[in-house]
Amino acid sequence: MTQEMLDRLIGAAPPSTVDVDAVIVRARRGQRLRRLAASGAVATAVAGAVLAGVSLTGGGPAPLPVAEPPPAQPSTTPSVAPSGTGTVVETGTEAGRRRTLEVVREALESATEKHAPGTAWIYMPDVPGEKRLPDGRPNLWIGKDPVSFEGRSGITGDGRKGGFYLSLRPAGCVAGQSCSPLYECDGTVKTCATTRTASGLKLVHWIDKPGRGWVFYGADVALRDGDHALRLQAVNYFGGDGSPTSAKLPVLTRAQLDAIATDIADVFTG
Repeated sequence: MTQEMLDRLIGAAPPSTVDVDAVIVRARRGQRLRRLAASGAVATAVAGAVLAGVSLTGGGPAPLPVAEPPPAQPSTTPSVAPSGTGTVVETGTEAGRRRTLEVVREALESATEKHAPGTAWIYMPDVPGEKRLPDGRPNLWIGKDPVSFEGRSGITGDGRKGGFYLSLRPAGCVAGQSCSPLYECDGTVKTCATTRTASGLKLVHWIDKPGRGWVFYGADVALRDGDHALRLQAVNYFGGDGSPTSAKLPVLTRAQLDAIATDIADVFTG
C-alpha cells in the first residue's frame, strides 16, 4: 500500500473518532518489522506500513454481536473474465498504467455485478469538504512509489451501505519504498485462512474485528506473475477511517469478496 493510498484512506479523522493511526501502528509494528527486516527497508517502510482496515487493538467498547459465516472458499465455477483477459500489469509507461487501471476497473465492475447482484457503487466521503464524486462507478486511481492501482469507494445493497478498498501492488518490498506484502495468518486475527482459487492462485482471507463494532473482511490473491498481489477489503463503516459503523456487517459477504478478488486476479495471466 502506498503513502498516497494512506493519505486518501485516512485523511483528517473526525474530531470525535478514535486515533486510528496510533492504534494501527501499535498493533502492526511488530508484524511489519519482521516482514521488512530482510529487505533493509525497515526505517522507511514502518512509517508507511499502516494498512487501512487491518487489526486494531485497545480503546472503545466491545464489538457488536456478529453472526459470522464459516470461512468462505472461492467458487469453483470458472470465471468469465472481462475483455482484458490475457493482459499483464503494466507499470513502465503512463499509457500502460492507464491501460492496467481500466482493466482493473472493468474486471471489478464485471465481477461485482456477477457475484453481488443488486449492489451499487456510491460516493463515500473521506474527509469533510472534499469534492463529491459521482455515484455509479468505483473510485480508482494510480499510486506512486511504488506504482500501484488503488481504489476506495462506497457500496450499497439490501438497504445497507459500507466501504470498499482495493489495492493491486508489488508483492515484494524494496529498500526506500513503502510496501504491503501478501497478508499472513500469523495469529494477529482469529479468523484467517490460506487456500487456493479454482485456477490455482494463492488466496488469503480473513475477518478482523478491531473494536467499536467494526468488522473488516479481507482477501489477498497472489497474481500469476509472482510480482504483484491484489487486496480487497469490505468494511461495515461508511466514510473516513474512524467513522462509526453503518451496519452490523459489510455489504459484501466473504464469499462475494473472495469471488470478486479471484475474477480480477484471473484477468492477469502473466
